[in-house]
Amino acid sequence: MSDLSPVPPAPHAFAEPPARSPLDLRHWPWSTTLLRGAIVVLLVRWLAARALPAPSLPVVAAWAWGAFSLLLAARWLARLPDGAARAKRAREAGRAWPSRLALVLVPAEWLGLLRWIGLTAAAGLAAFARRPMPARPEGRRLEDRRKGFYDAFFAMNVVSFGPEVLVSSLILSSVANGPGLHVAVHGLELALIVGLVGDRRLVHAGGHVLTPTHLDLRAGARASARIPLAAIAAIEPLGKTRPEAWRRAHGVHRADTGTVSAMDRPNVVITMHAGTAGTWSRWQVERPLPRHLFVYLDDPAALGPAVDEALASAAR
Repeated sequence: MSDLSPVPPAPHAFAEPPARSPLDLRHWPWSTTLLRGAIVVLLVRWLAARALPAPSLPVVAAWAWGAFSLLLAARWLARLPDGAARAKRAREAGRAWPSRLALVLVPAEWLGLLRWIGLTAAAGLAAFARRPMPARPEGRRLEDRRKGFYDAFFAMNVVSFGPEVLVSSLILSSVANGPGLHVAVHGLELALIVGLVGDRRLVHAGGHVLTPTHLDLRAGARASARIPLAAIAAIEPLGKTRPEAWRRAHGVHRADTGTVSAMDRPNVVITMHAGTAGTWSRWQVERPLPRHLFVYLDDPAALGPAVDEALASAAR
């Protein structure tokens, strides 16, 4: 189909995205908010230490931390409408009121992070108990690990855990009267091993599947999306182009994109038709489906023809 041909790398290939103010706190990730606030606090304290007398430094530090707290409060207030909308959907789904209240008060990114940690730990324990994982949908599996870096990353971490445990044991042996510290450190190491095994299990049990009607994308518990094939407007292999460069070349705002990859840099971009409704998940947070999704595949050039074939089969 012609509408699935690669998008030419021209700035006018897509409609101009709506202007977004950099001061609009609703589009600031919490990690960005915390980082920017911490940078401001450290910069103010560094400047004050060089320009003001010592007695004034505690006052300046208090003002800096006060500004940091105000920034966090402003970011929390900016997300309240989104939290209220999530609570409304939860009420329609029959969720209990404590869950709806948590959706209003607690940022979705924090709840999603806790959910991701819980899912990863549960998958690690299930791996040690040899419990089967839920089956993926029936369809054509699209390879996303054969050439990727994820398995090598996992192997390097497993190999490094042995020496790391020995080093930490030698260091802790020099700490007198510290049995609680020993238990805490080794417990943390054990939790990291369980989490690492669980993450690998989720990544291997996931993967991307092309069904007769949908493109089901999943990168472990990190990201997932289920896109109707009819909603796909274009599929473009990126080659050596980085997603940031692609966004700049096409005039696409970062908020209008998403990434589904366990670890490797995406090498294909999927563009949806304008106005396509739906949701996707990133770090266990449900979000509106963006116009463009960056995905990693072992063979990015094969995705477009495979979707063409699936659409042609559905039309017959």
